[in-house]
Amino acid sequence: MKKMISLALCLALALAFSAGCKKKEEAPVPAAETTTTTTAPAPAQAPMSSAKAPAAPSTTTTTTAPAEKK
Repeated sequence: MKKMISLALCLALALAFSAGCKKKEEAPVPAAETTTTTTAPAPAQAPMSSAKAPAAPSTTTTTTAPAEKK
């Protein structure tokens, strides 16, 4: 019984490996189309200077004293 199971597993493994080795079929080359599409170029972005950057919001921090040890 063990030999049949191992034989079946080996056969399944060999089948899986051979299925991965299939030759790729080349897709048929489509007919050359003469349509052209033009898109507007993206607008150029100006570099942002740190002088023009908005000010960071101010934050307040509070600290608490550590608990006293007894």
